[in-house]
Amino acid sequence: MANLHSYVSNLRRTLEPHRPPRSRDNVLRREATGYVLAADPQSIDAVRFEQLMREGRRLLTAGTPRQACRTLERALALRRGCAHPEVSDYSLGAQVAARYEELWSLALESYWEARLAEPGDISVIAAELSALSTRFPTRERFHLLLMRALCSAGRRAEAIDTYHRARRVLADEYGIDPGEELQRLFQRVLCGEPTSGRGSSRFTSWTSDVSVSPAP
Repeated sequence: MANLHSYVSNLRRTLEPHRPPRSRDNVLRREATGYVLAADPQSIDAVRFEQLMREGRRLLTAGTPRQACRTLERALALRRGCAHPEVSDYSLGAQVAARYEELWSLALESYWEARLAEPGDISVIAAELSALSTRFPTRERFHLLLMRALCSAGRRAEAIDTYHRARRVLADEYGIDPGEELQRLFQRVLCGEPTSGRGSSRFTSWTSDVSVSPAP
């Protein structure tokens, strides 16, 4: 019990470093059933991140990529390492951590989709997307965005190579073919058709099809 009180005391000092000694605890309170964390939701990075991520994706779907990019950039800036590493060894903690990792990946995909829809150095964007498709080889969205960026830069052969690389990874990892959207894009690239890259209203239509489950 002494150890518990010591942990709580240290945690209170961390949460409220400027609280006067012996004053009422405003964040970590003791009640009849135990301790209650009563923090303002807006002071919790995970809450702010999810709000900004959802707003950024809404702006992207609404066809305002510049505002979406700014909002998603603010969301991504809240990340500090992996989600909840201190509780990832527990079942519920692992579920929460996995959920926020997925939300972060969705925010990152949406951010680069917004960047690609805005004016800018397409070669730099393609380089960033190439690194992301290597870092997350099983996330089809990064391969698709990279193909669009490469086509916008006039590098159609590299876009074709990107598709084949994604196909091999998915086959090796899961024994599956690329999804329909990636396959359709590949066919358009082969035929020299427009790939709905920069500035296209069709470019952001996918965001409305992706659901985000609420926190458990």
